[in-house]
Amino acid sequence: MESNTMLVSWDQTFVSDTRWCKFGSAKVAMEYHTLLDNPVWIGETAVAEDMPCSAASRMNAISVSQYPGVAVVANADIFNFNEIMLKYQFPLETARKEEVIIHLYKDLGISKALEEIQGEFSFILLDNQKSYLVRDGAGTRGLCYLEYSNSNGPVCAAFRASLLCTFSNLSSTGQVHHVPPGSVIFRESGTVWKRRIYTSVYQQPRFTTVISDKLKCEMSTLAQMRQRLRSVIKQSIECRTRSCETPGRIGLLLSGGLNCRIIGHVLQEIKVERVKTFFIGTRTAHERASSAQGARSIGSVHHDINLDTRTAFSDITPVIELIETYDTASVRKGLLLYTICKHIYEREKVDILFCGEGLDDIAGSQIFFKQARGDAEFQEAVDNHLKRPIGRDIYDKIASWFGIRIVFPFLDPLFTSHYLSYSSEERMPRFGIEKYFLRSCFHHSGMLAEEVVWKRREDWVDSASSYEASWVKYLQKLCQSRVEEAEGYSRREEPAGLHTQRTTNRRGVLLPYYIRCPLP
Repeated sequence: MESNTMLVSWDQTFVSDTRWCKFGSAKVAMEYHTLLDNPVWIGETAVAEDMPCSAASRMNAISVSQYPGVAVVANADIFNFNEIMLKYQFPLETARKEEVIIHLYKDLGISKALEEIQGEFSFILLDNQKSYLVRDGAGTRGLCYLEYSNSNGPVCAAFRASLLCTFSNLSSTGQVHHVPPGSVIFRESGTVWKRRIYTSVYQQPRFTTVISDKLKCEMSTLAQMRQRLRSVIKQSIECRTRSCETPGRIGLLLSGGLNCRIIGHVLQEIKVERVKTFFIGTRTAHERASSAQGARSIGSVHHDINLDTRTAFSDITPVIELIETYDTASVRKGLLLYTICKHIYEREKVDILFCGEGLDDIAGSQIFFKQARGDAEFQEAVDNHLKRPIGRDIYDKIASWFGIRIVFPFLDPLFTSHYLSYSSEERMPRFGIEKYFLRSCFHHSGMLAEEVVWKRREDWVDSASSYEASWVKYLQKLCQSRVEEAEGYSRREEPAGLHTQRTTNRRGVLLPYYIRCPLP
């Protein structure tokens, strides 16, 4: 893209200044808006140079003539858009679905408006002297803001924290904060930011759903409980397919495990046309055959991407710049996703990419959950785990760089609230098998093969290589040979927890961009 390309969709009179900030090898604009004397700097509304396919084109500010002085900048997928329009009949002025956020806000207020939205989103809402920063309950989309030592500074927010750090040295006058999942950060002109939690993964959603009244009744038998859980999963997946308006542009990360196989089966059941599935792995990846078998079972167009370990390792720098963290697990996943998205951008056309991430967090499938000595301890472990900022927004940060919308049906509030409403005794591992209750819902159902239903959980990173020559061990070996002390930082600024050689290697890449930002 040319450096003078401006992608702002609202009245240009609002834009009085633009400053370009370095973001890796690209330049991203921070734009200064004046809305009735309310100064606002918003990042990632215009992009230039070396950005392959800008997600900013769907993050442009939106305003409508009906409500002057009100605008929204959103990184959002609203899955119940049709239901909202059928219910309220809003007079839309743009072709952007995010416009309904403005109408819902003005008609219902911010609290009621958020109850109506089913989606994955983060957005900045401006109303004259008021500013709202909102992030969905699962934290699938990132959002950050700058808090000054005094309350006189302008509103300054962006979907990437590194923009706020590099923007005009503002990090020397304020502190960058991440908006927590499920929170609203708001302020009026001349006041400090205030935080309010509006939802959580446990909270039953209030938006309109299409679950039949028969299934809404109290589930008294185990068969009925299993039937309803399958129905909730189906709806969480189906509503996301409706946001893709072009047939044949739906993709699925298919590793061969249970999570992605459930999504694949539902996509086949609801008759989604020409689904494209993607597997990535080294030549000796032990899940390659299982992934191909799963693709054949749902009739998808399968893409088997060979993971060139040395080429992938050379992508560590752009990956860290994108995900804005040198957390080892995040970088491992980021490298795999970066390679897949790069392949899609260069060779395929995919608008929506389904991912099974999130189910293991909700269901308590990690190894340490098996150590719980009873249902009370298991519930406490799940609660503590879900309170942590897991960093799911790294998927969107990478996929959106290539113009792909990645979605997480197992993080839909309809599914999370329903699954967590079951007792911890039902949800905890049994006989050493994680997700036992979920697996039992598909046992002898005819939907999935039994070997898939009871297949042991494996991390996506581990499935991309063989047990003997794992992707993780290879990264460790390469990092060990390239460890060097990063320049341009002092020990006192060094974040805590850097003890390994591989994090030292990543630290040298990250700190020049991100030294004063808190880790997400």
